[in-house]
Amino acid sequence: MSWLTYFQRNQPLQQPIPWHLGVHPEPHLLRPLIASLQRFQLGESGEGRRLKRLAATLNDPDYTDAIGLFIAEEQRHAALMAQVLRAVGARLLRWHWSDAAFVLLRRIFGLREELLVLLVPEMMARRFFRALDDGTRDPVLRAVFAQIIHDEEGHVAFHIDTLRQLFADTSLLRRVVTRVAWRVLYRVACLAVICDHHRTLRAGGVSPLEFWWDCGLIFDEAAAQVLCGCELPRAAVAAFPGVAG
Repeated sequence: MSWLTYFQRNQPLQQPIPWHLGVHPEPHLLRPLIASLQRFQLGESGEGRRLKRLAATLNDPDYTDAIGLFIAEEQRHAALMAQVLRAVGARLLRWHWSDAAFVLLRRIFGLREELLVLLVPEMMARRFFRALDDGTRDPVLRAVFAQIIHDEEGHVAFHIDTLRQLFADTSLLRRVVTRVAWRVLYRVACLAVICDHHRTLRAGGVSPLEFWWDCGLIFDEAAAQVLCGCELPRAAVAAFPGVAG
């Protein structure tokens, strides 16, 4: 499998953004959207220096390069959200407790644990940005959210595939303990997102309970693939050209 090829091919496949139209969120969405994008923008603007160092420990140049392109895509998402925020006259955040907490957790252990923690916001972002996409008719916002959703699907599959291989020789007990701890972290993070972003979710037509349920389904699928050794579904592999073969 070549995720490097996938990221190389994905780079030029960018959604055209009609910035010339201006950004005009629905009035009920504007304030909660600003608060949410400020926090997500901060979370995706990091340079990923530690992740790059950990990736290099696998002695796989293709994986190291793929991680570099993954980080570049995250930074591109941050740039898109920053442009949206500036267009509606909002400032960018320099610090938020949720981002600081995830950074701290990711620094405690090695590559496997770093990726497990990294996957938590990545998986929830899939559902969150789908809610935003469904909740607005603004063409600029929909184009931005569509690009982020497309890229996040690839990011989640990329990290799941890497973790599945990293856990291949792990004992059953270690996998069970890992799943329990990972699920607790994920559910705590879900609660934090619901508390912080419930106004945005409701403005997008998604109840906190629906978000909680959908995120749980996303986690169960990922945990089965990572810790039970399940292969990525054929349909999922086919969605990422360059990965298979």
